[in-house]
Amino acid sequence: MGRNRWRVGVDVGGTFTDVAVLDRDTSRVEILKVPTTPADPSIGVLNGMARASEVIEGFEVADVADFLHGTTITTNALIQRTFRPCALLVTEGMRGSVSVQDQRRVGNTYDLRSGHPDSLVADDHVFEVPGRIGADAKIVRDLDRGAVIGIARRLRELDVRSVAVCLMFSFANPVHEQQVREILSAELPGVRVSLSSEVLPRIREWPRISTMLLGASLEPLLIDYISALATGLVERGLAYERLFLMESNGGLMPFSAVMAGGRAVHTLLSGPAAGVQAAISIARAAGRRDLLTVDVGGTSADIAFVRDGEALEVTEGELVGHQIYVPMLDLMTIGAGGGTLSQATPTGRLLVGPNSAGADPGPACYGRGGQVPTTTDADLVLGLLDPDYYLGGQMTVEADLATEAITKHVAEPLGLDPRAAAEATLQLNEVHMADAIKVFAAKRGVDLGDATLVACGGAGSLHACGVAAELGVRQVLVPPFPGAFSAVGLLTTDVIQDFVQTDITRLREGAQPAILAQFDALRERAVRSLVEQGFARDEIVCHREVDARYSGQGFELRLRLADVADQADLPAALTELFHAEHARIYGHAAESELVEVVSYRIRAVVELPTYELAVLPDGAVVDEPPRPPRRVYHRGGWTEAAVVRRATLAPGTERRGPVLIEQPDTTAFAPPGWVVRIDAYGNLLISDEGTQR
Repeated sequence: MGRNRWRVGVDVGGTFTDVAVLDRDTSRVEILKVPTTPADPSIGVLNGMARASEVIEGFEVADVADFLHGTTITTNALIQRTFRPCALLVTEGMRGSVSVQDQRRVGNTYDLRSGHPDSLVADDHVFEVPGRIGADAKIVRDLDRGAVIGIARRLRELDVRSVAVCLMFSFANPVHEQQVREILSAELPGVRVSLSSEVLPRIREWPRISTMLLGASLEPLLIDYISALATGLVERGLAYERLFLMESNGGLMPFSAVMAGGRAVHTLLSGPAAGVQAAISIARAAGRRDLLTVDVGGTSADIAFVRDGEALEVTEGELVGHQIYVPMLDLMTIGAGGGTLSQATPTGRLLVGPNSAGADPGPACYGRGGQVPTTTDADLVLGLLDPDYYLGGQMTVEADLATEAITKHVAEPLGLDPRAAAEATLQLNEVHMADAIKVFAAKRGVDLGDATLVACGGAGSLHACGVAAELGVRQVLVPPFPGAFSAVGLLTTDVIQDFVQTDITRLREGAQPAILAQFDALRERAVRSLVEQGFARDEIVCHREVDARYSGQGFELRLRLADVADQADLPAALTELFHAEHARIYGHAAESELVEVVSYRIRAVVELPTYELAVLPDGAVVDEPPRPPRRVYHRGGWTEAAVVRRATLAPGTERRGPVLIEQPDTTAFAPPGWVVRIDAYGNLLISDEGTQR
């Protein structure tokens, strides 16, 4: 008892801030929700901690061992363009890179009339630096220090807070970038300077510039937020070195790593990544390895696949049209959530999404001024939600306001009954989600036939069976804390940080020493970075990977050295592994072609005391009086659905649809023809009648 008793995961969503509190003495998790405060999300987080102190017996902020945080602040800032402009320094002659970008275009890549995504940097904020490093890492032309001083003076006039420096071939030789930072730091104290040779020492000019611009644009905003939050938490007794932020790769990093700079771009999928980690942890306990995770929150739905127990991951992604060149979980986000707006168009069509009511004003039923109906309003009109048990009774919602909004904006314009209009809204929303998932699965080569749909988020379990039916997926798993899944996921992962270095090495006989030398240097860089963040050398575990390709090929495949059987002959073993991976993905391998390593990778991991789902003990269920059934409008008519509280369901219990299973953070719905079973861990397994997997 006492000091370091608690671990806390906090996920800030568009509508609610979720708090998951783990009692390390009992392994029990408590879930809380408080409204998100969009103007300053740190206020909502601190409100959540204060609420935990009020309702959880014995909880004190000063007794928290680890504070683990997932946030969408950088994602939202990118989408809404709510950040101050940064500046970009490139090698003389490369200014046009910002305008030309690469062959990708908005809408249709192959239509030359389509434009590029809007640049994150204004034309007058891009500066050319005289000096040149060659592809062989040798200095072709010395850096013009006087020119850099002149640029610094112009930057002072522009009042920028951050500068991205991305010079040619700096990944091979960083000396010019380091000299630029030295000059800018002396001339512009307080301005943050990011070097591509430190943040992203990889080949390919435009993706590198794009990633650096994302990081430099978002970093001041993220650091302001982290600083305010850290101040509030430390004032309440939390130790600064135990504050962690979620990364897009599914791991955590200390707040100190964010403050050191260069890590903002790693947080663009911070919140959704935690949900995927939770799904993996829960599925591992339940013995399920192929998953489709559907996390439906207030403003959006996040989709991910887990294959053979591991989340799909990419090293190059895209968000709002901007290329991101860092490792991240392979996630897709669509505008389909509880706050998704629905209304009839002037041409007599029903439009559902992608816009959302967000946290303010929220759905019409909240009574906060929202006029256009949302998915939550439709749920309420159809009887799927109990207005007296919303958020476990902590929040009042008004069904009359929901009906009024749907009648005015959907039913009357389309000539429908309000119930039919509400059902049409839900069906269209579910079809939108299913269609997006089908396309995503096809692009990733994922077979959904044997997958289990893991439903999470506040609205996920209510619509999971509808989406599953559209996809032909016959098994749905609703975990114990679906409405705060990402917050729980923060408790299930470790510190994970990725490091990369480009050095093209042809896999020929005799290449072994060069390969090992690159890994040794990169490993030392990774270990040094984590030691500076406060971790001990002996707790850091490094995993080796490479990006490889056929010589001259335009793209790479990521290979793990853990999959290489013969470590004594890495050139031959990596070549064999690359041929096999190329054949698996593309259906063929050019085994006569030379293979080369393009980039080396180290994934550094520090294990934390993670939460694991446990078998429910005897007597874990609550004895409550039976709930009366409720009329639900489903498939064009009213039907009577049983209503049960999840806390009363013991492992082994079976209930046949239609049934509503309520808990404070969400409601699950099993329609007619589906059956619900409770497994030993308290998961709801909802499947087609008679289907058992």
